[in-house]
Amino acid sequence: MCADQYALALLPPDRILSLSPRARHQDSFYRARVGATPLRRPTLEALLALKPDALVRTWGGDARLIKQAQANGIKIIQINEISTFSEAEAEVKNVAAQLGVAQAGAREAQDMTAALAKVPVPERPRTVLYYTPSGFSAGAETWVGQVIGATGHRLVASQPYFYYLSPEVFLSEKAEVYALGFYEDAYAMRRAPGRHPLVRARIERAAQVTIPSPMLACSAWYAAFGLPELAEKIS
Repeated sequence: MCADQYALALLPPDRILSLSPRARHQDSFYRARVGATPLRRPTLEALLALKPDALVRTWGGDARLIKQAQANGIKIIQINEISTFSEAEAEVKNVAAQLGVAQAGAREAQDMTAALAKVPVPERPRTVLYYTPSGFSAGAETWVGQVIGATGHRLVASQPYFYYLSPEVFLSEKAEVYALGFYEDAYAMRRAPGRHPLVRARIERAAQVTIPSPMLACSAWYAAFGLPELAEKIS
């Protein structure tokens, strides 16, 4: 799904032969651009039938498929993992250049910079705790930490990366605002920690914001586009 976002943002529809089955998922930022583009599972048979010039991919997948694709002359464009907005800017430019659409990458990077510049500086930064239905929180070294930090508010976290926050520990944490991730996902909400009655009661009594899932599902430049609104909601 994350590779889909690069294709949808950077390429005209007639240059996209296929997207992943998750391109229309609610976590897909550019799902409205999918249109009539076919969605296919990444199999070697489908790849060889389409005969693309390039394959844009993120982590995971079948390593044998990648080797066979390369053996058939298909260029592999690997999207690197990023953890900061400066890395996000460099990566969208890098992928665009490899696709032969450097100007499109520069445009997206400029839009990201403009969005970051529009984030209002809070008069009084508030303390923010990130929480998901599965009971996980995130520290400053994660993409979530970068997103919340870019709003000008202060992330509350006991660890630098993702970590489990049991209901008992959650209730002992002090934060002015709860930033909820994937709480609009009905499937995720079936998980026990986020449904704990005391946890839900605490969240309902406090100031809270739900971070749109496309800002979190993939670490990418377009997360900046929603930052001005998110910062206002936290304030």
